Amino acid sequence: MARFVHKISRGEAVAEKKLSRKELLNEPDEFISLTSRIIKFSKDNPSTVFSGIVVIVVALVIGLGYYAYQSRKEARSHELFQIASRNFEKEMASTTQPTKEILEKLFLEFDSLSKDYSGYISGDLALLYTGHVSYKNEDFDKALDRYTKALTTSLSKKGFGPLIQYNIAQTLFALKNYDKAINLFEQFARDTTSPYRREAHVSIARIYESMGKTKEAVQAYKQYLKIFPEAPDADFVKAQIAKLSSTA
Repeated sequence: MARFVHKISRGEAVAEKKLSRKELLNEPDEFISLTSRIIKFSKDNPSTVFSGIVVIVVALVIGLGYYAYQSRKEARSHELFQIASRNFEKEMASTTQPTKEILEKLFLEFDSLSKDYSGYISGDLALLYTGHVSYKNEDFDKALDRYTKALTTSLSKKGFGPLIQYNIAQTLFALKNYDKAINLFEQFARDTTSPYRREAHVSIARIYESMGKTKEAVQAYKQYLKIFPEAPDADFVKAQIAKLSSTA
């Protein structure tokens, strides 16, 4: 039985002819036909085919070579960053304050890595660490510049965005740019999932205290204790509240 398909032809449905098995078998196989044409072309144009194969092989070799080069470079950047970060952590853990000469040496080490391996995760982390070193060296303007640049790298997509923003907020606080610092800290304070929420609440209180806004500072400290009653610095915060309340 013929099957029907909907075709618009003079306003009528037209029956589609059903091919017999014999007719189907007699129809040319497209894959076989294409293969035959390729073989014939190869016989008629051997030099062209050979050139095409050479181009493909060369492209493949270049691609594999580039991949191997990138892999070696990434591994090298990771190795160098590990060395530099261990040196940094060693100085930060020292009981003595690192000298400016040591901090400058660490900065140059991370700075070189960030330039030589820009775009790699280790290079972007090195840029972040130039901010850490600058902050430790109390060069807050440079620290803010480095943290801001780090925010535009691949680190934000890899989950480092909140950490960088928190460092920016701390640097703004150090630069006495209180309004911008409070705005950032308040974002962390409102985010119940943020790992920096507790520190943000304390920082807000400290900023108000630095601004001489005693009433706001006391209120912020009390809010901190309300949310984090078992905080490790609870006793210190209670002492601060008593101190500030007595002078209000």
